[in-house]
Amino acid sequence: MEIGFKGYHPIANLIFFASIVVFGLLFKHPVTLAVCFAAALCYYIRLCGRKVLKSFLLFLLPMLLFVLVINGLFAHYGTTPLMTLPDGNSLTFESLIYGFVLGLSTVTIIMWFFCYSEVVTADKFMFVFGRVLPAAALVFSMALRFIPLYKNRLRTIAEAQRGIGCDYKTGTVKQRIKNGGKILSILITWSLENAIETSDSMRARGYGLKGRKNYGKFRWSTKDVITALLMILLDIVMLVGYVKKSVYCIYNPYVIINPSADFGKTYFVNELNLTLNPISPLGILTLSAFTVLCFLPIIIDLREDIKWNRLKSKI
Repeated sequence: MEIGFKGYHPIANLIFFASIVVFGLLFKHPVTLAVCFAAALCYYIRLCGRKVLKSFLLFLLPMLLFVLVINGLFAHYGTTPLMTLPDGNSLTFESLIYGFVLGLSTVTIIMWFFCYSEVVTADKFMFVFGRVLPAAALVFSMALRFIPLYKNRLRTIAEAQRGIGCDYKTGTVKQRIKNGGKILSILITWSLENAIETSDSMRARGYGLKGRKNYGKFRWSTKDVITALLMILLDIVMLVGYVKKSVYCIYNPYVIINPSADFGKTYFVNELNLTLNPISPLGILTLSAFTVLCFLPIIIDLREDIKWNRLKSKI
């Protein structure tokens, strides 16, 4: 039995991930970037354990640095040169900052998609879209499982071939290529045969026919309704804040954080052409709504853990 946010209704799960991806891409404010990244990393660790830190350090962090360096070297906008490159162009403060923003945003969205694959399983996706778009839902659901399925099949085939002396890791280069090609041929044949069997099975069961009823084990509960309404309310607040430009930021040709205001104190860093304006009440409300949305699954999971530990202590 799934507990926490993972055990919620599929529609509630999809509303969350749709909201977090859309507003995570729309907002480029430093606070929203930091909050979204922290929430994605924490929830990713919550779902998959600390082993994800290794993949983050080996894959996601280098990706962030790669985007930062590429944007700094090849995007020559901005008005604050830091140094002159060998090709005569300038490395600007604005291009580095925006490269970091792009890299952090990309890495964060990737981590949210990793979380999505753990929470929204194939049966949840089919439950939501199976009736509306049966063919497309089936194809998409099958595509999502291709990588883990093919990986397991490849391991099974390689172990079987190793047992009969056809290991692709030993022998001459020619023998390795030959054995590897045989393993790949078996994998492709197995996959095509399985696809035909799946298609025939679904056709025999009347999948996609008009009037066919689908079994669904998911039922709306009070907590699903409350959570869905809360997320929609947060989306409305963030949408108003985005339209009103309450979390406005630009990184070209200079860096300005928050829109100009008649209240508070504005800070200037003349050497970097950096302007930091005070944030408006609507901006604070927008950032607060975005923070609650980002950490909502973690809050739900922690609440379930506290409830579970309290019940265990009474046994």
